[in-house]
Amino acid sequence: MKILDKYLGDHDHIELYPVSDLHLGSNLCDLGRFRDFTTMIMQEPNRYIIVNGDMINNNMAGAVGTPWEDIISPSEQKKAIKKELLPLKDRIIVMISGNHERRTKKANDENPLEDVAEYLGVPYREEDCYIKLSFGKDNHNKRISYLIYVIHGAGGGKRPGASLNNIESLSLNAYAEIYIMGHVHKKTAHKALYYMPDPYNNNLREIEQLYVISSSWQSYGGYGKLKMMRPSVLGSVPIYLDGRRKYYEARV
Repeated sequence: MKILDKYLGDHDHIELYPVSDLHLGSNLCDLGRFRDFTTMIMQEPNRYIIVNGDMINNNMAGAVGTPWEDIISPSEQKKAIKKELLPLKDRIIVMISGNHERRTKKANDENPLEDVAEYLGVPYREEDCYIKLSFGKDNHNKRISYLIYVIHGAGGGKRPGASLNNIESLSLNAYAEIYIMGHVHKKTAHKALYYMPDPYNNNLREIEQLYVISSSWQSYGGYGKLKMMRPSVLGSVPIYLDGRRKYYEARV
């Protein structure tokens, strides 16, 4: 897998927002709240987003849901998400597919989110993405870089602990400083320490690893209510990245 190397200029800090699970087309989609969010992103030049799947509901024959639950058809959903994301095209780091978009991939070898990414002219990944995000300068005039791993996610569970266990398990497969996933509709973040052996200096370096789960943009009801899941706080988890020193945190 090739790392996506992205330089963002000489910002003194970046606000990074993972965005997933809009489910545009669902009768529960809170599009007004999402539009307020996109307006907020455009108000400052140092705000960027990662689009992380399930941006359209894409209910098809044979899916868990049914087409009758969507207020517009899958083809109209693709047109609509193009319109919603167009003002943000210069703020999108990457777009990654979710399981709802992959329904079409399974049916006819096409992915609607890939088409949207091509239309917007932004990088696209089908499964996951490593990102090297660089910007700013430290006291030695060197760029600050952050290594980020993003995947839409899988699994479920009613309690937040199940979701945190899920995202922490990513560090068994891929090393990063920041891990991002969606899918489970639970807005949360967690930090843990990782000890990196440094054989050249015969010591251990402490590395903070940040785990971030973005929520959905759907009102409570439908599948979640039927499964007796708790209502979710909607929206994205802002991630603060410093451009003058190596420092990062989630601001839930």
